[in-house]
Amino acid sequence: MSDIRARHATEKEIAYLREASSMLRLPTSTWATGVVLFHRYCEFTYQQNTIEPLNTHICLILCLYLATKVTEEPRKQQDMINVGYKLAHPTIETHPVGDHLEALRNTMTKSELVLMRILGFDMYVELPHVWISYIFHGMGWCKNSGIPSNNTEDLDPHVKRIADTAYTTANKVVEAALVDYTSARVIAAACIVIAMDIHRERLPARNLDEWAYVWAKASGSYVKDIRRLIEDRADLTNLYDNVEPVPSCQAE
Repeated sequence: MSDIRARHATEKEIAYLREASSMLRLPTSTWATGVVLFHRYCEFTYQQNTIEPLNTHICLILCLYLATKVTEEPRKQQDMINVGYKLAHPTIETHPVGDHLEALRNTMTKSELVLMRILGFDMYVELPHVWISYIFHGMGWCKNSGIPSNNTEDLDPHVKRIADTAYTTANKVVEAALVDYTSARVIAAACIVIAMDIHRERLPARNLDEWAYVWAKASGSYVKDIRRLIEDRADLTNLYDNVEPVPSCQAE
């Protein structure tokens, strides 16, 4: 379980990872994995009560680099260096070359090993996004059969907004360093409950306990606890703005 008191990624650092992901054309899953890995790095330095051993810019781009490998979205080391360099030096138009590039490569390679040791060589991250897809698919809200997808176009139109809100909530969970707090499945269920309430829609079950037992393999009270934690730790303010209820999506 993650220590929620630890120093975690700041808004600026998360924005850095988001911008780097955009420049590298990476999917949300890779960005989210990179953020979680950086949270873990920060938590390690907090627990050890030590100065962070790596330069922040290098560590951020390395966390994203490791995430590209974990999520099977590989990028070349030089591409990572170029993007990291551009973000660290936005006024410089050229990419590093020659001895400068070689020095950065050596730094990246050595720092990657340091980071992997700090992470205990454990780069596995289970994101709630995947479980959100499975739950929506399992409830029969997808238009297509087969393997569930994070693409909300696979959902019936009248629940697309609920799904979008659930995925956005999951992103907020990632940013708030809550992914490692409990199982991704329970977090996904809590994200869906939040989204359903935001859109003033009832769960397709007699009560939360029944629904949570089937889809979260947890009690309704525990899903409520995680929901409260998310609402307390993550900034969900913008999700409640200008929201209109969607047509009922309960089974007829």
